[in-house]
Amino acid sequence: MAVSLAGAALLFIAMTYGSAETAAIAATLAGPAIAVPWAGLCACIWFHPQRGNMQPGNRFIGRLPNAVQLFFRWYASLFLAAFVLMGLVVWPALALAWL
Repeated sequence: MAVSLAGAALLFIAMTYGSAETAAIAATLAGPAIAVPWAGLCACIWFHPQRGNMQPGNRFIGRLPNAVQLFFRWYASLFLAAFVLMGLVVWPALALAWL
């Protein structure tokens, strides 16, 4: 979370006080700096082997039928993969293309 906040703060500072080139570079680097730590945090919270929110022992997910639990875990894993892909590849590619 600290890395994401630092990335957002640096982006804000670069856009407020920096030149246009500095702001463009900061915007390009902000995607990976913000998205990847958040994806890691979500993966740890959702998929922790004993205390994860997507585990069968969870008070909400654990009460659902097994097929529904499987669907939620599958959907969450696809969401995280897409989130990391967007943050690492798509955001910088679009930011560089718009320079």
